[in-house]
Amino acid sequence: MKKHLLLLLSVILVAMSLSACGGGNKNAGGNASNSPDTSGGNSGTNTPVVEEVVDPFAKFDEPTEISVGRGIDPNYKFDGTDTSEDNIYTRWLKDKYNIVVKHAWEAANGTDYQQKVSLAISSNDLPDAMIVNETQLRQMVKAGQLADLREVYEKYASPALKAVYDSNPGLLDSVTFDGKLYALPETTLPSAPLTWIRKDWLDQLGLEPPKTLEDIEKIAQAFIDNKMGGENTIGIVGTQQGGTLYSTFLNSTDHWYNFSSIFFANGAYPGIWVKDADGNAVYGSITPETKETLALMRDWYAKGVLDKELGVRKSTGEVVASGQTGIFFGPWWSAYNNIPDNIKNDPKANWRAYAAPLDASGKFNSNSATGSSYLVVSKNYKHPETVIKMTTLHQWGKDEEYQTLTAGKQMTSQEVPLFLILGAGDQLEYAVNSLRDYLAGKMTLEDFDNNNYGWAYEMANHALNVKKDPMDNYDIEYWDQETDAGFFTHLYAHLNGGSAFVDADINWVRSIATAQTKTMESRWTNLKKLEDETFLKIIMGSTDLDSFDTFVEKWKDQGGDKITEEVNELK
Repeated sequence: MKKHLLLLLSVILVAMSLSACGGGNKNAGGNASNSPDTSGGNSGTNTPVVEEVVDPFAKFDEPTEISVGRGIDPNYKFDGTDTSEDNIYTRWLKDKYNIVVKHAWEAANGTDYQQKVSLAISSNDLPDAMIVNETQLRQMVKAGQLADLREVYEKYASPALKAVYDSNPGLLDSVTFDGKLYALPETTLPSAPLTWIRKDWLDQLGLEPPKTLEDIEKIAQAFIDNKMGGENTIGIVGTQQGGTLYSTFLNSTDHWYNFSSIFFANGAYPGIWVKDADGNAVYGSITPETKETLALMRDWYAKGVLDKELGVRKSTGEVVASGQTGIFFGPWWSAYNNIPDNIKNDPKANWRAYAAPLDASGKFNSNSATGSSYLVVSKNYKHPETVIKMTTLHQWGKDEEYQTLTAGKQMTSQEVPLFLILGAGDQLEYAVNSLRDYLAGKMTLEDFDNNNYGWAYEMANHALNVKKDPMDNYDIEYWDQETDAGFFTHLYAHLNGGSAFVDADINWVRSIATAQTKTMESRWTNLKKLEDETFLKIIMGSTDLDSFDTFVEKWKDQGGDKITEEVNELK
């Protein structure tokens, strides 16, 4: 279910960033035109300086071939005889833009693909372009294998593509080495773990929303003591069978039904790589702060504050939907799933999101959401501008002809070569603030930037069907869930969870590593298994707290120290 939700949100992310560039496909004018620079100069002559202006949606004059390395899903069902190399999308690129996509090789998504990429790097036998992770990117930069994309980006990137990267400050800087731009990075959905609570239960018990870990413990205990969810009320529900205890550097946005919030409020960052007091890389899971947090969670579990079926429950979402619990941790978009089911079962279920718990100094901490995919180009490829054009076309080239060709069929990463998720960095902030202003009468529909924030405009068109007075109160009784049911969840998620997230003053902590290093490829699975099993046993009381120290020793001996050396090289 989580994967389907994130896919939906990825689509929303892209939709929110669309510019009105469909008309940009009016490309009959060719690749470029010359325009004189009339600003004057110091040459002492009247000869104009000629600058080349490129239409990012123009068709190449001649067929331009690009050979790519592709990750494929062996179980994906194409239409008819279509393949990942020859399908509706690739034929559209060829027929309309003279871009001919060839596959240098294919490999199944996941381990097979990563191994194929690593082999291409080590053998210096690269395709023209491919998608890599951060570690692979850095390896290729050091080996001098990549094209500097700075010039072709400035020349061929559409204004909309540049606007996306401009709205994600520092993103292009992260792939710039010695002034050279070596990749196009994906963007990520903004995420931090909020505390979601049944406010109607708080109101019934005369309790205030939480600020600290102590507040959350007291609230959970009060819910249990007063049987707010029935005889078997669960205080705080979280990690289910096969789930995670917290987000990691490999899954930075995984704040769904886990306990990242508790760790962050204790200054602990398990699962990611942070700097110690001396500025050296350390794995957050082996720090004293993580041990202290495990001790706290062990105490909460023993008291019954944490779900007794933590880690073994088949579905945390079902507990939320049934009304058995009143507290969980999750991202701003949590209202898209399970909460609507709970509201259907209990129309008074008033779930609200809070930027809590805070740490001892009053800060709301979170790990940063980091992208994991980078589009790179071989330095030997003669037409790197093709990659820039393909990226622009994927996001903003969807004109009427494209819509007709793909009617009834959504193009996925299986059809689209060199697929990147891209979205404006301030899209959520714009959507939340503009919707609030619109409902307050400070904006009209005409005031919305429909070109760059089309999804916010779309929601505004439905907002008055969904939200009831008072417009600035997001308690459940002030929503119309029936008149425009399809948009109730969108607006409820954005104005409830989204507002809490946008208004929060978040202390972001970014992992030093965002992809596996060389030694991780062979050791990380076992190390992570050791970590997960040890931590869960500590929390549930089936092993003593000192087993944490044994875990740290084993982790270091079984490859952790070597991996730490490799991560330090990334700083």
